[in-house]
Amino acid sequence: MANFDKAFNLRRRHPTGMLHMLANEVQSRLTRLSYRASLDVSYGPSPGEKLDIFPAAKANAPVFIFIHGGYFRALDKAQYSYLAQAFVKADCTLVLVNYDLAPKVTVKEIVDQNVKAFAWVHKNIHKWQGNPEHLVVGGHSVGGFLTAKILAHDWPQEIKQSIKGAVMLSGLYDLKQMQQSFLNKVLNLSDQEVAELSPILETGVFNFVPHIIMAVGNDETNEFIRQTQVYSEKLKKENCRLDCLFLEGKNHYTVSRLLSHKENTLMEKIFTLLV
Repeated sequence: MANFDKAFNLRRRHPTGMLHMLANEVQSRLTRLSYRASLDVSYGPSPGEKLDIFPAAKANAPVFIFIHGGYFRALDKAQYSYLAQAFVKADCTLVLVNYDLAPKVTVKEIVDQNVKAFAWVHKNIHKWQGNPEHLVVGGHSVGGFLTAKILAHDWPQEIKQSIKGAVMLSGLYDLKQMQQSFLNKVLNLSDQEVAELSPILETGVFNFVPHIIMAVGNDETNEFIRQTQVYSEKLKKENCRLDCLFLEGKNHYTVSRLLSHKENTLMEKIFTLLV
């Protein structure tokens, strides 16, 4: 138990992480003041089922859908408005997803909410200059997990064809270790949930083959690095088109900061999915 506690205690591992989160917050506040946006758009009846949408200036723009992390129990889409500075400038429509948090809801319910959000975006994003036939979904930390679950959903052919790529940053794909850490006091994961929900344990993975970009910082904990390595190998065996990046000198907090500007290798890779 103690080893997994250490693996997931990121504030202790990266004491400057709060400064990066503060930078996210400040930059996001400024972005909401200077960019056109529809905030807290409902995709369902629950209080957490909300989206922030930053539309492209041009119609029929590719769409990037971003899912925040926070171990299923924390954080908010509003902390990631700063992504608009890169994506909207690149003529993309940006969608930021919120969902209800544990312990109010289970991890399975969080998965279901994100699937619902994706379906809503496909149906409605044309109202915000987005092309519903060119969607790229991505997330950071458990947002990477939720991205994997969206890809694994049994979508109708029309929606499958709209998914042009996926981005999984510093992701967690095996819930067993979270179950064996301090996080389970809030998550209450059962053995059955771990077995049924962990992307690493799924058979067949996806019934279509999107282009996937995975990334993890080489200064993250061994558990984050291990899960990226194991899941990337699983995807390769499934013949997925995969770019897996191990980012020199980056940790769990600085990986997501790369999304604040276009001039870095990660963002260059992401934008190949949006053209």
